[in-house]
Amino acid sequence: MAEPIRVVVLGLSHDHVWGNIPNLQANPQVQIVAGWDVDPELRARLMERVPTADVVDDRHRLLHDHYPDVALVCGSNAESVDLVEEATSHGCHVIVEKPLANDLAGGRRMVAAAEEAGVKLIVNWPICWEPALWAAADLARSGQYGKLWQVRWRSSHNGPESVGCSRQFIDWLYNDAECGHGAFTDYTCYGAAVCAWLLGTPESVVGYADRLLKTQSVGADNAVLLLSYDGAFGQVEASWTQISADPPKRGLFHCAEALIEPYGNKIRISTVDQPAGEWVEVPAPPAHLASLGAYLGALLAGECEPAGILDAQVALRAQAIMEAGWEAAVSGQAQDVETS
Repeated sequence: MAEPIRVVVLGLSHDHVWGNIPNLQANPQVQIVAGWDVDPELRARLMERVPTADVVDDRHRLLHDHYPDVALVCGSNAESVDLVEEATSHGCHVIVEKPLANDLAGGRRMVAAAEEAGVKLIVNWPICWEPALWAAADLARSGQYGKLWQVRWRSSHNGPESVGCSRQFIDWLYNDAECGHGAFTDYTCYGAAVCAWLLGTPESVVGYADRLLKTQSVGADNAVLLLSYDGAFGQVEASWTQISADPPKRGLFHCAEALIEPYGNKIRISTVDQPAGEWVEVPAPPAHLASLGAYLGALLAGECEPAGILDAQVALRAQAIMEAGWEAAVSGQAQDVETS
């Protein structure tokens, strides 16, 4: 029988944590042994979800007492930087919830801490557990439909309060010191990561960001990034003011001979002969991409390499794209992307 993977949860204010826990537990090796947050309401919620876990308000004791293999970090974007550094200093592998950090400097600290400690750093994105993303990316890069010349990604809803986010999550999403720049950081990160994965580091970025409708004091509630590559473009859109039943996160991969659109368990392929597109069911993903728990187990066992946007290096490139995009939006000038 395989050895258990002992996981502690550091931070509970990022609402994605409540999906990440069962996604980890899909692997029977994973044991959620303990959790920490400063908020008693969130600690109580974790106790209800995982009654066997030791849920505490002292994270230093937690790390010393439980000798965890892995830390799942789900605090604010800024707080997560410190949590990752602390966890890696105890020899823990780390899963941190997207986007990585609140800024590029924080992302670099996280990656450096993991490298120095010799541990794995996984950046979790909810879109990774939709099989269509992997199938569409593989198809777009395969050459079957010619050159991939544009990646477009839009992430949107009508604001965190409109989609049922918790009070604790909303508090820091609207706090630029903890989040970054509101919708800009929260939602351009998806498209920046997919572009970094499929196209690499752009030559330059043009950015537009503003608070168009929200009354809260936040850096931006809408943003658009235009990424210039050698022979390709990336287009990233983010909105906290969209009223629509459209999917909140939507990607379009433009190839020379087809448009490929991932959605859930299906992809739509539009060609000259079928311009309206044909929806195709995608096969089940490889076993290591079936769940966050499966990926964690396979990565720790050396059965797979870092994959796609789960790879911290890809997430760090995305953070650099976002940093350049924000500077472009503020300055009104195209910006180069830092690569070191």
